[in-house]
Order: sequence, then C-alpha cells, then structure tokens
Amino acid sequence: MADPQTQIQSQTQRPASADPAAHDNASPAPPVAPDALGDRPVRLVTFDLYDTLIELRPTRWERLAAACARVGIPADVATLRVADLVAEDYYTEENTIQPIRDRPDREREAFRLAYMERWLAAAGMPHDPTTVADLRRAYLAEFEADPLGGEYRVFTEVMPALGRLRAAGVKRAVISNADADVTALCQRLAFAHEMEAIITSALVGYEKPDARTFRAALDHPAIATAPDDAVHVGDQPRSDGVGALEVGMRAAVIDRYGRQDDAALARIAPGAIRVGSLLALADAVVRHNTARATA
Repeated sequence: MADPQTQIQSQTQRPASADPAAHDNASPAPPVAPDALGDRPVRLVTFDLYDTLIELRPTRWERLAAACARVGIPADVATLRVADLVAEDYYTEENTIQPIRDRPDREREAFRLAYMERWLAAAGMPHDPTTVADLRRAYLAEFEADPLGGEYRVFTEVMPALGRLRAAGVKRAVISNADADVTALCQRLAFAHEMEAIITSALVGYEKPDARTFRAALDHPAIATAPDDAVHVGDQPRSDGVGALEVGMRAAVIDRYGRQDDAALARIAPGAIRVGSLLALADAVVRHNTARATA
C-alpha cells in the first residue's frame, strides 16, 4: 500500500478487479502448506512497508467512519474495512499508470474523489458526487484534527519475525511505494537495523509492481540475491503479488483481517500464497529451508 497521506491526495471506469463481490468468500488465512514455497531455499524475504510492517492509527476505515459521523451518515467500520480493498485496487491500477504524486493538482484531486466514490460504493453507502465531496472534506478534517496526521505503529509480530529470519541466516529488506525515502521512518520505528536494504520507489524512479523496483532490492550490494531465491510479502495482491511474481520471486500476501478471497487471489496473482501474519511466514520459511537442507 502507498502512504495514506498520498492516498487521500482521473475518474475512470471501475477496473474489473475492483469488485466488492470478489471478497465475499474471504476467511482467515490458512496455515502455510509445506510445499507452498517451492523447491529452492529462501535466502531473502522482502517486505512492503505500509499495512505490512506498519499501520497508521487510527486506520483509514476508522477515519472514514468518523468522517461519516461528522456529516451524519451511518457507517459500519467492519464494512468499510472490507470495502477498503476495492479502493486500494483502484489506487494500484491508477498508480501503475502514472504515480499519483506526479500528477497535476487537479488530476490528483479528481483521483482522490474517484477513490472515495469507489470506497463508498463498495460499502453499499451513498456515493453521489455531493456526498463524495462532503465525505472527502470530512475525511481530510480527520487528518487535520491531529497535528501529526496520526501515528504509525509496528505490528506486534514484526520484530519476532525479523529476528527469526535473521537467526536462520535469511536476508531481509523493505520495498516500499512512497513519495520520499522511508529510511528515517523505519529508523524511528526501530526496525531499520534488521534490514539489509530499504528501497523506496520515489528514489528508484518506479512504482511496484514495476519489476525495476524489485530489481533494485535484488541487485543491492548488501543483498545480491537471485529472484528465485527470494520471497516478497505485502498486503496488495497487485502491486506486491503480481510485481514479485513477474520478476521471478515467490510472493505472499499478508491478510491479517481475513479480507482476501483465495479464488480472487489466484486469479490476480497465480502462485501467491496468503498468510495471516509475518511470523507465520517467517516460521514457514525456516521450516522450508530446514527441509531443503536435510532432503
């Protein structure tokens, strides 16, 4: 996922993938199957940043629910959380065409309104132009009411998962779509030291799912790992799953909230696995490498 401050920053037809019904059969992620990681050892795990390693508090859906309350529209946080996937699909589609940060102001605002419209429609809520504009203003006010714009927290399983991989000799790196270098943020949140490299799309010049963003990590001097010896994990099937698979990496989609549907994931990113936590993935990687070493 991209930085939420960018996200709340070209009206097109809804992409076929951005279908709320695609997630009707979502359920908690199953355990990682013994053969899910293929035949080769895993020498590198790369991580998306936003909504994979860290999360903004309050969350996007909590902020939108508060914005709805501001304008007198009933809203259910759980419904908005599921519908958020549709808005995120749209973000990925549009950001792949042209990074949102690089668009003129008028086009960025048109995108933000279209993003809001899709989110509301997916939640089964009013999404006429007036309501969308009112909620867009109220949503922005939720950020403006907080001098820091919210605060990021590191998911609780992140440090144990990184430590587990480090102890097993598996390299780690961040690959993030963001408007500026995220190294300082990773340092402030106290996990940068666990990473061999931190790759930011704004510095590379390309956004995930562009293969060159992943290549920047694979080819980094501190990593120098072949794609088929690496796994990338992120929360977005399109930017994380598709991008990793296209460059030859294995792919995992983190689904902490049980929002993803396995059939839809198989259509979007065939071969990607779904995991419920980073610690579950780390444990699976260690088991996988142990089994390869003793085979």
